Amino acid sequence: MFGFLRQSLALSTANLRSLPRRAWISLSMVLSVTLVVLVLLGFLAMANGFRKTLSSTGADNVALVLSRGAFSEALSRIETQQAHLVEEAPGLVRTDDGTPLISRELVVPVDAVALDSNKNETLSLRGIDQTGLTLRPRVQISDGRMMTPGTAEIVVGARLASRYRNLAVGDTITFGRSQWTVVGHFTAGGSVFESELLADAGLVQAQFNRPNQIQSLRVQLSDAAQFEQFRAYVEDELDMGLAAQTEKAFYAAQASDISRIILFLGWPLAIVMAFGAAVGAMTTMYSSVSDRMIEIATVRALGFSRSAAFVATLVEALVLTLIGCAIGVALAWIGLDGWSASTKGGANAQLAFQLALSWPQAVSAVVLALAIGAVGGGLPALRATRVPLRAAMTGRA
Repeated sequence: MFGFLRQSLALSTANLRSLPRRAWISLSMVLSVTLVVLVLLGFLAMANGFRKTLSSTGADNVALVLSRGAFSEALSRIETQQAHLVEEAPGLVRTDDGTPLISRELVVPVDAVALDSNKNETLSLRGIDQTGLTLRPRVQISDGRMMTPGTAEIVVGARLASRYRNLAVGDTITFGRSQWTVVGHFTAGGSVFESELLADAGLVQAQFNRPNQIQSLRVQLSDAAQFEQFRAYVEDELDMGLAAQTEKAFYAAQASDISRIILFLGWPLAIVMAFGAAVGAMTTMYSSVSDRMIEIATVRALGFSRSAAFVATLVEALVLTLIGCAIGVALAWIGLDGWSASTKGGANAQLAFQLALSWPQAVSAVVLALAIGAVGGGLPALRATRVPLRAAMTGRA
């Protein structure tokens, strides 16, 4: 056993020292692995960042009421009578005069010009009132001031402010036939709310010809334990085609759905690229074996085992793939982690988020790289065990 280990170590060291002789073809293998790792980590970081943004949105003691079957607020419609009946639900927080903390909201798609592409993109303008702001305690003005109720003023999420034209504080922007003045920018703890524009609900209804239209109700519960009682009242007792979820559960479900779609696209692409990288690795390692054929035959004639020749060639392949993996992970962490991106959300509106890498994702990349090295180095390593010993005496294979 110790003899085999010493032989394997000696041959592996010799192989690695001879890499400068095959620098360019070895570099191609490293670069192909680097590219595979970058692509995989890009998709994983996108899915993770999207999930973090949506999962950080909402609270367990805030309920969201939509029309039954609506997967997003844009598809929901709530009648005024339904909203009045929800106000009578048990478990609601009420003010001193008995008024429940309920926010009647609607979301309108509007267009803005992206600074990077100079093209129109769809954003979400949310009609909201003071209660809606109360139910979003993480919303904090970072520049300017909060909008004044009843006026054509908007505040803009921090994730959007620097990405679109005419969204600086003091700017005026036109949506359709209406004009709005940007009076502030806000943060919301990195949540999805930072991808929205906020305006007075009544004015949004008037300016966009949506009188009394309500798409969602946000309700403050006295505590999270009251949700089930509230849900039973809304869905079963009222039985008016409404559905209730906690705000946190609603956004967590959206995060899960979108993350699955991203990973469904990302993993197959990474695997196809990995297959190509494995073929490239195989070509590299066959070239390595051919370049060292006389050396392999010589050490075999001196008593080195076939197994040691196999292990040494496989180690060379794994080392090259791990170098490529390390470069890919480093580049991804430097260039992708925290990088701002956006995608389509509800009603085709832009949803801004930050890519987020994690160590489990890096481990996934390492496993994929090792698979590339094992597949790409396996057959050439087997070839190394079959080098004819006469090559050591004749000087050719």
